[in-house]
Amino acid sequence: MAMRRIVTAHNKDGRAVVVSDVQLPAHPVPGRADWSIHDVWAAENPHFPDAGERPNVDWFFPPIGGFRYLHTLLEPQSRAEHATAQKGAQHRSATIDTVYVVKGSCVCELDDGATVRLNAGDTLIQCGAIHAWSNPFNEQCHVLAVMIGARHDLVEPLAAA
Repeated sequence: MAMRRIVTAHNKDGRAVVVSDVQLPAHPVPGRADWSIHDVWAAENPHFPDAGERPNVDWFFPPIGGFRYLHTLLEPQSRAEHATAQKGAQHRSATIDTVYVVKGSCVCELDDGATVRLNAGDTLIQCGAIHAWSNPFNEQCHVLAVMIGARHDLVEPLAAA
């Protein structure tokens, strides 16, 4: 599945212009055939006017003040696992995540065992909590997420690559 991304920016005269209109392919998450991500946009110290080029930034978690915009596809009967897992598939990042379910349903599990089912139209604001994602349902789940880098007193800062 491809996702269309249109970007506006500024020309040399400072006027607003469309600078790109492209189809973004879904990228598989390494080791996860049932989970893919469209890496839509990212920034680490945004400023304007700019040329509308996507910054070449490290993947995956943004630094303080940076952000990532992702479209995630969780296949039916799947559980997301992460290389930074702290307890099974659970992980914690120094980010504030705004998560919106576009289609389908998924489950967010917290480290105390609590689970929250998210359905199409639901929004979750995830504030640096230990969590894991799953889609135990029979329909693919489409999730839009914006991750904003934040200081987290319980997480070691990510080392610069």
